[in-house]
Amino acid sequence: MKSNTVSLWAQEQIPEYQYLSSGLSGILAGQNSPVCPGVNADSYGQVEAAAALGLQAERIYFSGPKKQAEDILRAIGKCRFVADSWDELQRIDQMARLDAQERTLVPVGLRVIPEHYDDGNQPGLLEKELPDLAQKIKTLPAISVRGCFVQGRIGTLHGDALGRYFRECYELAKRITVILPCAMPYLCIVGGAEAAYKNAEDYPETLEAFLRQAKIVAAQNETAFYAKLLIT
Repeated sequence: MKSNTVSLWAQEQIPEYQYLSSGLSGILAGQNSPVCPGVNADSYGQVEAAAALGLQAERIYFSGPKKQAEDILRAIGKCRFVADSWDELQRIDQMARLDAQERTLVPVGLRVIPEHYDDGNQPGLLEKELPDLAQKIKTLPAISVRGCFVQGRIGTLHGDALGRYFRECYELAKRITVILPCAMPYLCIVGGAEAAYKNAEDYPETLEAFLRQAKIVAAQNETAFYAKLLIT
């Protein structure tokens, strides 16, 4: 499967970034590895499948868009949510308040689109929306914003341009902690592994330029920010 190929390539070339398995097949394949860092679940069914295989809640990222209230309620305590919008944050908060078993704040990451990488067709919050969101989040008593998925238009990037994107994702994550403010236990660069693998296949002469910048980000993170670096 291509996802397994991408995962193995990423583990070898950029081991500082942990690959999240995606989809049911990815979840099943990931469980064959004792070092599986986690899964990127698109639906509650995938959350449930990962939990049934023994994956801990902090390693299951429920990032699928347009989550329904009933699925959110069933998933509480089994995963980390990733919200695409203010409406979704409100739904998660509402369900968290209904859940009688929940005694702590439900951790929710944000999907954020970098300013210069928006094509208008991607789910997520724009950075310019974050200051207003910071005030709204204060009205949600049952959730805590922790972490982010950064998603941008990167299909054509390679070499230095792709490396700069990794650096922009990192800098954006740092800005989010100041704007909201919030904790940043993880940063996931959505599509980063796929883009890097495509770089290696289609533009191998530029791969070293990308790897150099990606590793600079990882080195900076180890000395200052300490977020878990994830990629899909």
